Amino acid sequence: MKKLLFKAVLLFSLISFLNSCATDRSIAQRISDYENTVADDPVCFIQRNDGTIQNFTTLKLVTGVFTSPHLLADGQVKIKPEEIKAYQNQDHYAVSQKLLVSGKQSHVARETLPGFAIRVVKGKVNVYCKKFYNGERAVNEYYLQPGEEGQIKLYSPQLMNEIVKNDAAAYNYFNSKTVKEHMPQKLLAAVQLYNNNQMVSRN
Repeated sequence: MKKLLFKAVLLFSLISFLNSCATDRSIAQRISDYENTVADDPVCFIQRNDGTIQNFTTLKLVTGVFTSPHLLADGQVKIKPEEIKAYQNQDHYAVSQKLLVSGKQSHVARETLPGFAIRVVKGKVNVYCKKFYNGERAVNEYYLQPGEEGQIKLYSPQLMNEIVKNDAAAYNYFNSKTVKEHMPQKLLAAVQLYNNNQMVSRN
């Protein structure tokens, strides 16, 4: 009962947190701020294209007018985007667009390496966010991944409904006409509700 109450409070806090954030901050940063209040400091690592993992103490994104975007590991090791398929630094976990199913190709390097998608929700269903240039500005594109091994597919209402169809609470929340939240807050809250319900059902 205590676990269920804790999870309900956690979900309510997340929804309140998302609603109270200023609109000029990225959704990835909002979620990252929230996760950092409830999670331990992450271990920094990269996953190379051949699947090998390398751990580091620090992993910093480097961008600039005359600099090709890259990661700088432990202040000295330069890592190019094409050398890796995923990485975790102090701010987020991100995957290369070569792991994404469909979606637009991106070369935008804001918050992460160009073409990489940041994981903004982790659980039974993971949610990723990637920026791409729509001809006028950089905008967000969302992806859903059922489980750690599932394909990372471009978000659509149909895909979301297929994923949560067996969870009445998450399904009804996502499809509710009375819930005032819009994308992406409604999507993220519904996924968190689904993830929490799935954890409760397994305990």
